[in-house]
Amino acid sequence: MYCKKCGAALPSTGFVCRSCGAMMDEEQIKMQKKFQEEKDKTKIEVNLLSDQYRREPVNRNFEKQKESKYLGAILIVLVVIILVILAILKVM
Repeated sequence: MYCKKCGAALPSTGFVCRSCGAMMDEEQIKMQKKFQEEKDKTKIEVNLLSDQYRREPVNRNFEKQKESKYLGAILIVLVVIILVILAILKVM
């Protein structure tokens, strides 16, 4: 969609043109809400450029990433503790 006042591309979220600040008219708002509802129904998250051109939707499990973040944080804390202990032993 494009702004009727300045012709700039309208954002996919919000109701104001980023270029000139004009409000979208009712028709544009309805189209935007309809697009957002359709997007929410599919819930396809595109993370890679190649995913945009796939025939089948890509559903990734992001729970494993969260678990690995916690594991990484725990490992960092353990390494810091070991370095502190080694520094203390070296001083003695």
